[in-house]
Amino acid sequence: MLALGFTWILLPLGKKLYATPKERKRFLTRHLQNFNANPYLSSYALGGVAKLEELGTSEEEILKFKESLRGPLGALGDNLIWMNLRPSLLILGIILASTWGVVGALCFWLLYNVHQVYLRARGVFKGYVLGLNLVSDLRSGYYPNMIKWTSRIGAIFLGIFFFLQFNQRILEKVENLTIFILLAFLSILGFRKNINPNYILLASLLFFLLAKCIIILI
Repeated sequence: MLALGFTWILLPLGKKLYATPKERKRFLTRHLQNFNANPYLSSYALGGVAKLEELGTSEEEILKFKESLRGPLGALGDNLIWMNLRPSLLILGIILASTWGVVGALCFWLLYNVHQVYLRARGVFKGYVLGLNLVSDLRSGYYPNMIKWTSRIGAIFLGIFFFLQFNQRILEKVENLTIFILLAFLSILGFRKNINPNYILLASLLFFLLAKCIIILI
């Protein structure tokens, strides 16, 4: 999965720490073994492994360390990135692109990449500094708060998105207050029940498509 890229990034460190071809071969062999996690947070493992290699930690302990991080980094990263951050910013990007065209699309690209580069860099530095104790950073309130607020912001963007999608004919037949009340209800429901914004998006899409069909038929 990520082993090839993981090893490629560690190559300069391997050349620095190991002088003989045999040592370098063992270094490459152990890091080319299967390793998979969320690509955005796998940098924690990268920083931690670099620290352990510098300290001369045994090969068995390094491999055990990497293996223990696969599940936590994958679950946390998938929840943060795939289920909350990316959908929220994608909805914002659609709003910006529909308003400003290419400029809006570039704004989305910039927002998304600035954040993901920060997460990667944070993982490398935190992993290197903390070493075997890097789990303490994953257990801190930083990531739960990010997940909570990106989910809420995504619900707000979702409400704005659907309001902007209403054409003039629908706005003439449905009071604006009703629309806002419905969108507010969906957002509050998502906040209280910790519902994934993707599910709110799907439910809202189906509702508004049905409402539009009914109004057109009327």
